[in-house]
Amino acid sequence: MKKIILSGIIISLLLFSCQSKGLQQSEKKDIKVTESTTETITVNAANSLDWAGKYEGVLPCSDCEGIKYIVELKKDGNFFIEQEYLGKETVYQDEGFYKWDSTGNTIHLNSNVSPLFLKVEKNELKVLDDKGKEATGKLKDHYTLKKIK
Repeated sequence: MKKIILSGIIISLLLFSCQSKGLQQSEKKDIKVTESTTETITVNAANSLDWAGKYEGVLPCSDCEGIKYIVELKKDGNFFIEQEYLGKETVYQDEGFYKWDSTGNTIHLNSNVSPLFLKVEKNELKVLDDKGKEATGKLKDHYTLKKIK
């Protein structure tokens, strides 16, 4: 009787052992190693906004009624700018190439008339100072050109 019980236990252990190995082997076959690459994409005005078009606004002027700006930015890197000194009947026009800064949020118009730094935002351009800083103080909201086309 002891031999039958002992034989039953040994057979059970062998069967259980074989089934475990079979399960482990099939699990190993189903494991796939995949490599994943992470690519960082910086979202900025240059690649996420519809910035090309025509912008207009009147900026403060110390010796006239204001300076009316019309700026047109084209996707090919060209720009057109017109500055009209209101009350003086003086108009300057220029065209040329612009370039984006390293952040992709600010454009530099390399104009012979008036070099400008413009921060590109949704449907508007903020006119920056010659160091690329936004205007502060009570007139800061007057340094914005709105997209018209």
